[in-house]
Amino acid sequence: MKEKRCILCNKPYNYKYVMFGRGCLDNLYDLLGFSKPPKIIWNKELFLCTKIAWKNHKFFLSKKKKYALAQKYIALNYLKLMNLEFLEDIKEKISKDINSITVFSKNIVETISFTLNEIYKLFNYSQKFNELLKEFKKINWEELDEKLVDNYIKNVSFIFDTTKQTNPISYTVFYSMQYMFWQVVVVGGILTNKKLSSKLLSNSLSIIGQKPKDLIIDDDEITALITKSTVFKEKLNQLIEKYGEGKEEFIIDNKKEDSLVRFESGDLLYALHNATMNVKAKKDKENKWNFDIEINDTYDFTDFKDLKEYADTEKGKIIDIFSTTLNNFGVVSSEYGVIKTFDLKIKFKTKEGEF
Repeated sequence: MKEKRCILCNKPYNYKYVMFGRGCLDNLYDLLGFSKPPKIIWNKELFLCTKIAWKNHKFFLSKKKKYALAQKYIALNYLKLMNLEFLEDIKEKISKDINSITVFSKNIVETISFTLNEIYKLFNYSQKFNELLKEFKKINWEELDEKLVDNYIKNVSFIFDTTKQTNPISYTVFYSMQYMFWQVVVVGGILTNKKLSSKLLSNSLSIIGQKPKDLIIDDDEITALITKSTVFKEKLNQLIEKYGEGKEEFIIDNKKEDSLVRFESGDLLYALHNATMNVKAKKDKENKWNFDIEINDTYDFTDFKDLKEYADTEKGKIIDIFSTTLNNFGVVSSEYGVIKTFDLKIKFKTKEGEF
């Protein structure tokens, strides 16, 4: 005799039912808000399917239609319980399939295909993620230790599973979880006091099917962040030494190798990945250099990175773990289309003695 497996949990059973084991059947009564059937009911599975049909105002359905309707209705309820963004279109399609099942319908319509086991696993993924998200919001990022960092990364990494992209429903669920994860990163936690990183990441998180706008940033706070950077100061001094000696003005544009600038720490490390710096330099009456600066970058995550392991302190190592891991999570989210690419410019003026 062929082994029966529950279409919800995929565990084997040897009861008379067609679809569910006893444990899952009992749980479904609770899930759907139905009272348990009396003991005189011999086939509690068929009874559940009949209750579902009546709940949807469908009467005199064949057994086959009742069972098909029940699977769609149960799937729809699990999707509603997930409470994730971007599932509305899928829920609407399943609802239409439910509505199409009538006593007069000839075929069972499947606008979107699924198995209940797939839906059940996705529901469990979403429950696990919601619990992790609650803990993530409670973390005090100023008092991190390496064990806590490593533990959280391992626990949340399942939402960046690239194998879930091929199925429309699993793709949408994992897209939604990644989207929520990055929203939390934007508003607090690891990116606390990282204004530029938050601004760029937030801009990249457009909904499915929409593209983010390119950004032109002219902000005094961000200008101060850049001009205080050791990398920026050293870069500008190198350009003055190489191109400004004996001259009244010089121009560096993104066609020159010298325009490349790579920031190595803090907000700028998270925000700018492969930036170029255009410089228009001119001396004033006091023989001081005045600069028009334009930093250009494409906000994207394209390359997986390894830990640099250059940090001298424990805090530095933790920062390295996070910057590397977030980058690698970002690469996966880019493949999903959660994090989208856009171009940005940061424009400001400065002069010699101010940096």
